[in-house]
Amino acid sequence: MKITAAMLLADDALAIGEVPPALTLTKTLQGPPASELTWDRLKGKVVVLEFWATWCGPCVQAIPHMNDLVDQFSNRPVVFISVTSENEDVVRLFLKSHPLKACPGLDDYQSVNQAFHVQGIPHAVIVDAAGRIAAIAHPMSLTPEHLEEVLAGKPCTLPPPAVHTVDRASAKVVSNVAPALFEVSIREHKMPAQIEGPVCMWQNLPDQCGFSGKISDVESALQCVFGKTPVRMDIHGQLPDGYYDFELRAPAGHTNELQTEFAAALRTTFGLEVRLVTNTMDVYVLTQLRTNAPGLQPVARGGGGGDMAGGFRSNGCTLKSVAQSLERSLGKPVFDETGVPGYFSVDMKWKLSAGEQLAATTSRKVWQAIDANPHGDWISALPQELREGAALEQNQRLQAELAKPGNQQFRPDPDAVIAAARERLGLQLTRVRRPVEILAVNAPSGP
Repeated sequence: MKITAAMLLADDALAIGEVPPALTLTKTLQGPPASELTWDRLKGKVVVLEFWATWCGPCVQAIPHMNDLVDQFSNRPVVFISVTSENEDVVRLFLKSHPLKACPGLDDYQSVNQAFHVQGIPHAVIVDAAGRIAAIAHPMSLTPEHLEEVLAGKPCTLPPPAVHTVDRASAKVVSNVAPALFEVSIREHKMPAQIEGPVCMWQNLPDQCGFSGKISDVESALQCVFGKTPVRMDIHGQLPDGYYDFELRAPAGHTNELQTEFAAALRTTFGLEVRLVTNTMDVYVLTQLRTNAPGLQPVARGGGGGDMAGGFRSNGCTLKSVAQSLERSLGKPVFDETGVPGYFSVDMKWKLSAGEQLAATTSRKVWQAIDANPHGDWISALPQELREGAALEQNQRLQAELAKPGNQQFRPDPDAVIAAARERLGLQLTRVRRPVEILAVNAPSGP
């Protein structure tokens, strides 16, 4: 799950006047090296730490504002450091089209983010010349006047970010309508022309007796209800377009019947034929090499996470979930044979393939042209500056990539993923042949 502008402060969040945690950046991509960015060496200077990511819309919107501040204080004892925990390849590609005037610092394994209790981005922490926290705020709220206050040794008038709390004693909503004892429902979800926000949101019902899917497509429903990644699905024909709200519930002890009933509902509603078959195919077996890998750390409970460009991350998941993420990356089934229980914080990154780099550097205007004319000559619909020189060459490479089957587009390099799993997670992926249960889906060929 990607958190953007929400500024959520934990009970143990940092406070104004405190000494900040250690600044342990992995490396910097411009400016002084990370070894010089320690609080001892920065003493006597005001430091603006901005936590951000390339995928975060509000972070990108804040770049011109932060660049202006860097320019205005270029001859003053103020240091600007932009901290991200993303894949280095992704950040380097992003900086080619979105230059930062601050010093971009990599926070591999999120050690700095966690030390500063960053719960949402963009997020800024200002440290004064004496080495104490002077302000915590959204970067867009930071003005030259606020920095002048800190430089003068005065209290900063920058207001703290909004604190969102929930009264747990009163947060429970009690309904007088009992939930259905058994339910399989599919309702069309009417979407606006421009979709904003997350889609395909699935969760287990609180009593673990079913599933709920909001603004979801049929493919995500098949994956969730039947517990299959795209690699373990064989789809013939065209799945229905559009978004739906799904609700599946069964009495305790009868949840296994939901798959049968859902298959019947899909047959009646969309004409889909769904069945489980077994195919022998190439797979990977996941085993553990070592227990002290930096990107795989035990945690007490599950947490959010998801895929990102050049990797995936979780605040708490099982190794079975890690295997499923590796399946999506490798394009082949992955069987977890580590035998290791419990939850783990996972930080997985690999070197970007040429296809991944192509996807990461394609502009929004190009994607919009493709969406408007996916089966036609979308290059001719681009502005003139995107139809000549290096831009045209990139779009021609993109056109060739999009001509591949969907499951082969923008794929990671398997060797890079396997190497990263070994180095960052301490996990070994061994290729073998094995029978695999596959969800076979036959869709109507047309009206």
